[in-house]
Amino acid sequence: MQECIKIQNRAIFLADAHENEQRKGFWDFLQALKKGEIQSPQLILMGDIFDLLIGEVKATHNFAKPYIALLEELCETMEIIYIEGNHDFNLKKLFKKVRIFKLQDQPLKAVFSKIQNKEFDNEPNLRQNQRLEDIKNVEFDKIEYIYLAHGDIFLSPLLAFALKSLRNKVLLYFLNALDMLFHNAIYKKIIKNQNKKNLFFTIKDFKNLAYKRILSYPENKDLIIEGHYHQNFTLNEKTIKYINLASFAYERSFFVVEFSLKVKFQEKKLKG
Repeated sequence: MQECIKIQNRAIFLADAHENEQRKGFWDFLQALKKGEIQSPQLILMGDIFDLLIGEVKATHNFAKPYIALLEELCETMEIIYIEGNHDFNLKKLFKKVRIFKLQDQPLKAVFSKIQNKEFDNEPNLRQNQRLEDIKNVEFDKIEYIYLAHGDIFLSPLLAFALKSLRNKVLLYFLNALDMLFHNAIYKKIIKNQNKKNLFFTIKDFKNLAYKRILSYPENKDLIIEGHYHQNFTLNEKTIKYINLASFAYERSFFVVEFSLKVKFQEKKLKG
């Protein structure tokens, strides 16, 4: 039976930070959480948080070690859910406290928690989020079941096979040994190519693509939330409700959710 997670009031949804040596906005975000400049009971990471982080490939661990340590530390005061992407996967061996959900676990079913968290469900606490700038809000009616995924599911058979093959542990251990033999040349080449990649393009007719993707999800869906495509796009129609999250790497933006009679997703930006 598929696990159903509970989304807490004022949870943060963040996707596609693509963190690397040249791009460290996510590190600033984590520091703001640690200092209490941003406060939330729950952080939901929607994949591709790092440009490259693979459990079996040691060269990818060095850059991520401080992040992993800080995420584990933050788990003492908040719940952190990490939905793996196509740039960061096979992560369970790297984390003890962060809850990891693999490609096979996606889409991840979720509901809004009915347990009131008094520490976060009060107006003065909003003013403590000093580092946040409001961008836009979107409200939804009648939301019960939410499905979460990075977005690299329900793809063409060839592409799905390729992405699944990349997660094969035997292949990854072989690549790790090869990379070590060549002094991390493979890892360095991948990161160099990633730095050249355009993360911030608009997909033509993404609305039509979103409609097609929605059809692949389970029938009892009220809202779908994905990353991967970097489109910052919302559908809020009578029978279709969908959010494609912005890439945090672009404008350092993410969503904070509040719910009572209606569900409000507030897009916010991390100030410099």
